[in-house]
Order: sequence, then C-alpha cells, then structure tokens
Amino acid sequence: MKTYAIVCKQDQESITLSEKLKEQLNTFLTYNEKEPDIVISVGGDGTMLYSVHKYIDAIDRVAFIGIHTGTLGFLTDYQRDEYLQLVLDIQNEQHRIYERHLLEVSCLEGTYFALNEVRIENNRRSQVMDVYINDEYFETFRGNGLCVSTPVGSTAYNKSLGGAVINTCTGLMQLSEIAGIHHNAYRSLGSSLILDQSHTIRFQSQSYQGAILGVDHLVIDLKDKDCICVKMSSKKARFLQYRNVSFTQRLKRAYLNS
Repeated sequence: MKTYAIVCKQDQESITLSEKLKEQLNTFLTYNEKEPDIVISVGGDGTMLYSVHKYIDAIDRVAFIGIHTGTLGFLTDYQRDEYLQLVLDIQNEQHRIYERHLLEVSCLEGTYFALNEVRIENNRRSQVMDVYINDEYFETFRGNGLCVSTPVGSTAYNKSLGGAVINTCTGLMQLSEIAGIHHNAYRSLGSSLILDQSHTIRFQSQSYQGAILGVDHLVIDLKDKDCICVKMSSKKARFLQYRNVSFTQRLKRAYLNS
C-alpha cells in the first residue's frame, strides 16, 4: 500500500490530529485523495460512514481504518492518543482485511449503498406500505416507517428500535419497525425479521407523500410511485485490521464500559 487519504471530522481536535498523521505518514506514503489505497477516518462512526460513501466507487480496492475522536467508536480501532501506533502499524504492513457487508437499495431516484441501514420514514402522517419478500406478499405495515440494517448497522439505529445485535461478519440483513401501529384493525409482524443474502425486500405504497428514504447519512425525498427494493449487495467495504479487536470487545467498549 503506497497511497493514502484522510477523511476528517471538522472539529479542531480532529483537524489537528489529521495534520500530525500526515506529517508522520508522508515519510513513507504518498497522500493521494483521488486514488488512495488506505482511507483513514478521523472522527466517530459518522465520519467513517461518510468516508465509505465518499469512496463508494472505489470500494473494491480501498481499505478503511479509523481513529476515534467522536462520540461513538464502534467502527474505529484506535483512540486519539494512539495515532503514532497506527503509523507504526501501517509502516510494518502486518494486517488483515476485514470485509463488512453493504446493502443495495434501488428506487426511482437511482441505486444507493448503505454500510449501516436503509430506512423509509414519514414524520408527517402514518405511512402505509406493502412488504414483499422475494416477490411474495408478506404484510401491510402502518406506522412511522421501516428500517433495514446490515450487521454493522444492527448496533446503530436498529438497536434503538429494539432490533437484535448481529455479528458483523455475517451476511444478514434485519427488518425492524419504526413505531408500528398494532390493534384489531392494523397488524404487522411487530418484531425484527432477520434474512440472509438470498432475500430481496420490496416496499410499495399508494402514497409516499411526506416520506423520505434514508441511506446512512443520505436523505432522499420519495416519489408517490416509488417501488423500493433492498438486498444484500455484492459490494463489501474493506477494513484494515492491524490489531485483534473482537466483536465482543467492540460491543463492550461502545455500550458496556463506563
């Protein structure tokens, strides 16, 4: 790996740390923002999401790694005071590639990819959607919306919806409800549904007025005649790993350690 780029959270601490990183890395690597081999995210998980989307067209050849200066560091392996260790690890080149699955979502506006989740939300009125799995009618949902998450995203918005936490190495996606309506007239599954790579989820509605399609940090206004299809993508985000940080360690660090 010869070239690198840095994607930085725009606060002073992260900017200063990025400059220190450049000073060290430029002694043996070339900074190339257009065609990097390594992308270093300096910030939190939101910065890492932005990094993946910025280089989505080169996702098959770029490798990501993060330094945590944000509020949640589930996707980062190094703390802010460990940046020199990261430099040494990159220089020593003893690493492995850890792949994380992406979702692919298609609608009238185009095709998008998500590292965390795809969500259809409506905060103006109850959203009614027919849900199909592999073109077979499954249910009619009524409520604020639905969220489809990756294993990585299972610890993000999906977790706050009461969904399950899934090991990040699995090729699974999870469908969770956002404030579903459940009574004698309206009824849907009411719990999260976990599906494998052989499944495609399709959402259809007579009206998406006021609804948005969220793809990680991206927000797209939906059209009334939209048909939204979500599946596991053949694309995967490649993460560099120089130290062994297990899934259990990540969970404890992000949610259990005080």
